[in-house]
Amino acid sequence: MTSPAEAGRFGWLRPDALAIAAGALLAAVAPLERFDYVARGLTASSLADAAPSAQVLLVTASPEALRDGLCARALPGLLERGGARGALLIPPADAFCAGGAVDGAAGAAAPASAAPGAAAPASTAPASAAPSPAAPSAAAPPVVRMPPGLLRLSAGEVVGFSSPSGEERAAELAALGVSEAPWVLKKEPQSVPAVSLSALAEGQIPASALAGRVAVVGVGSGGVPPQAVATSALPPAKGVAAVLGGLLDGGRRASAPAWVPALFVLAAGGVVWLARRRHGSLVATAALFLATFALAAGQSALAARAEASLLPLPSTLFGLAVAFAGVMILRGIGVQRAVDRAAELIQRAALFRMQGVHTLPDEEFWPRVARLAEQAHPADLVLVAELPPGSWHLKFWNDRHGGDSLVAERRHDVRRPPYSSEQGVPAIRLARRFLTKQDMPAVVVPLIAFGEIEGYVFFCGPVAEATYSREPERAENVGRELALLLRRKRLARTAQAGGVEARAGHAPTDDLVEGARVALDDLQLFGSMLRSAPVGLLYADAFGDVRFVAPEFAKWLRARDVTVPAESASSALPPGSLTLGDVLGATSAGSAAVSLSSVMASDDGIELSVSAPEPAVLSVRPLRRESDGSSWIAGYVAALIPVKQPAPVSGNVRPIAARDATDPLCAFQLGDVVAEAVASAARATGRAVRLEPIRGATHALGHRGELAQVLEAFLTDVAGRGLPGHGPVVSVREAAHGVQLSILDVGFGLGLPESALQRVLTAPGAAPAGLEPLGRLILAVEDSHGHAELKTNDGWGITLTVTLLKAHPRVGVAAHEGGKPAAQQNVIAIGRASPK
Repeated sequence: MTSPAEAGRFGWLRPDALAIAAGALLAAVAPLERFDYVARGLTASSLADAAPSAQVLLVTASPEALRDGLCARALPGLLERGGARGALLIPPADAFCAGGAVDGAAGAAAPASAAPGAAAPASTAPASAAPSPAAPSAAAPPVVRMPPGLLRLSAGEVVGFSSPSGEERAAELAALGVSEAPWVLKKEPQSVPAVSLSALAEGQIPASALAGRVAVVGVGSGGVPPQAVATSALPPAKGVAAVLGGLLDGGRRASAPAWVPALFVLAAGGVVWLARRRHGSLVATAALFLATFALAAGQSALAARAEASLLPLPSTLFGLAVAFAGVMILRGIGVQRAVDRAAELIQRAALFRMQGVHTLPDEEFWPRVARLAEQAHPADLVLVAELPPGSWHLKFWNDRHGGDSLVAERRHDVRRPPYSSEQGVPAIRLARRFLTKQDMPAVVVPLIAFGEIEGYVFFCGPVAEATYSREPERAENVGRELALLLRRKRLARTAQAGGVEARAGHAPTDDLVEGARVALDDLQLFGSMLRSAPVGLLYADAFGDVRFVAPEFAKWLRARDVTVPAESASSALPPGSLTLGDVLGATSAGSAAVSLSSVMASDDGIELSVSAPEPAVLSVRPLRRESDGSSWIAGYVAALIPVKQPAPVSGNVRPIAARDATDPLCAFQLGDVVAEAVASAARATGRAVRLEPIRGATHALGHRGELAQVLEAFLTDVAGRGLPGHGPVVSVREAAHGVQLSILDVGFGLGLPESALQRVLTAPGAAPAGLEPLGRLILAVEDSHGHAELKTNDGWGITLTVTLLKAHPRVGVAAHEGGKPAAQQNVIAIGRASPK
């Protein structure tokens, strides 16, 4: 069992809380790496800057110009004259401009001087565009070929640069501003200035356009107007120019820390959980959409301002979906399971219905009331009648011949005799001519609860008359309990009818909840009985019908020739298959039956001793419920408690023989018991055992069987150990303070120390060796509420004196309820009186 402290400590371990935690963990781990990469690229592309770039110039070279060697001849000089930061050659333009990408200025001048016909195109250039021969080669802007693996692509577009640290020209790339940037907020393609190489070489565009810029040289279409030069560039040149322009303007972006999406999923999951708990599924779904919108808007706002701000959107949405599923779907599954379980619980609890008497139809309710009355009060015939509300005429229910054909009194007016006295007061009375059988009397019992008549029960026949004459309180007890049962049924139905009118538009689930509440109330009562009952238990409902019987109890009933029906799939017996009256009848041998009215009249129930097949105690108790100041019987519980020998507490403890549980405390003639014991001892030892004449009636009170057994064993031991010709002398007499048994032995105990005798008297269960029979005799005497004394007589042996209580038995013949004579009553019960 989980303690309350542990339950509070681990209370958050619920499916919805675990789902939110799992969603946050997924968002932090980002398992959808490929999709997250694409999402980051799309995010960076969607935030492209439209401001003109002052860091990058896109230079396009037509295929014709590349084939003529214009790029290799003119590009280095143009970069130097224009004061450019350098040039980045984009494939396939790098294959035609490779001569300028050797080693800076030296590499740029070599192809210009070596190429044939280079002076002709150079002469067409303005004088200001010629390279200065005095300029040192080290000051020439770098011309770098872009490595093939430098670009990071997403959805076919350039989104950033990989690390150039492993490249041979890493220093030149760093000088151009190319560094590791997984994602870049690039420039819009229209915002990057673009010119053609031919226009620069021919002087149509001044070389100063390259001042401070990085020239991204790529292949473009020739013969296009200047405004279309940017769009004429072939990929990836224009993408590289846009990304490099954004990077040089501070557009470098990276992934956000893992705790950012995890924290977002935790917060969003908590909002969805709170909305689901307080406002339902619709509001929770709206909260999910709001969280998704907040995620998209927050991503845009973060990416526009912070460098490490790109979230793994697909993984974050996946984690949010997991959290939402835990809050919504798992909770819905749990609710559906609870509903299905409640429906099953109600269906199973219908077999154990203990309190829902108002749910029974009248055609079933009133016959069960009649069966309950038959068990509680002996009668040849039992009739029950209902007094409908606002009426003065009874309605009979269980007349086997239909209608009220057995009733001679046709008016059924409760204001007239025999239903009331001559003064109009309803009271229990004996009617002689109530039935069509004129010779059959009927005990008329009004069922009154809180001053209102609920109905009548009629116990008919001579047996009912005899029982009423002998025990008039039995009919009163039965009538009171039946009236409370009828009262509860009527009030429950009235409340149910009012509730239906008040809840005219209630949902179907309300019935399920109400049924579950009633079933839970029933099962709580049933569970309390199960927890408090011994192994062999039995439960009967308010009508006295046995609904549950444990295997041990069923085995005991079958041994008593009581038919026990097979249990159903729910371990319940159908109503009427076995009654509590049948169980009580099985406890008697012959005519001494115990009635259900004894159980009704006692709040503590009754306890009966049974001997076969094994000694046990049968305890039957009513289960009472209280409400509105009244108390009624909601059911009955019976427990079969076996009587077993106590187990020894240790291996070195010698058990003492216990008295037989079936040996009652009774009145008997001690003289007869002693005479039989003396005769048995003499036959067993072959020695003389002298019995003095018995003086008085010697009626004693005790356990006859136990005393006879231990007395015979003691006399046999004494006679066998005595000197030849000197057997024990036994005398029995009736004294003023009790019945005395004296045993004088002139040979037993010669030379026995007095301390040994004192030990036997103090601890008879642990007598010294050889004195065990004496110890058992002393124990038996004490069990019978008597006492024993040992006296030593110098030279005359030892005298044992036993004193038992004097009994005054009653001798008479009692009539049984069925008219048969009972056995002679010579047993006086000690303690609780026997139930009637």
